[in-house]
Amino acid sequence: MHVHKDHSTAASQHPTFRKAARVVCLLAVIFLLLNAIWFAWRAVKYGAYSDGMAESPFSSILVPRYVDSGDGYNYSVKYPDYLSFIGNLSVSIASSEEDLYSDALIIWPNVDGSYEFGLILYDEAEWQIYVDVSGQALDPQYDDVVAKHQENVDFLFAQAYTLWELG
Repeated sequence: MHVHKDHSTAASQHPTFRKAARVVCLLAVIFLLLNAIWFAWRAVKYGAYSDGMAESPFSSILVPRYVDSGDGYNYSVKYPDYLSFIGNLSVSIASSEEDLYSDALIIWPNVDGSYEFGLILYDEAEWQIYVDVSGQALDPQYDDVVAKHQENVDFLFAQAYTLWELG
């Protein structure tokens, strides 16, 4: 006589299976906790920057984007991509039909509260230049380019410091 054992219940009661199930559950809880902390941090940090702005057509649940404009300038806020801590703020000179490309200041808020800055400047070429908090090129080879656009650079920094109280 042959006795048939049901191995499905035996496997779930095996010590190795239970340990593996605990590890999987622990990893799932850690992952969910990490997501919850990240979403909360992102909402607090970037919500302050985007307060009062309209949602951009390019916005999504995972990567919200907001825009606003004023007299001669445009603002935007891009939240960090999923599980990233780097988003950006930008302020640009309003473009026109005659001049589709406009100078812009990009600001990357760091987790520690500091900021990194970059400029996109247009003349005969497009320039992408990292700058310090006062708008001076970090690489001296770009000093002349920044100087040529100094009026716009000063305007962009003034607008950014006024709206976002970067301090």
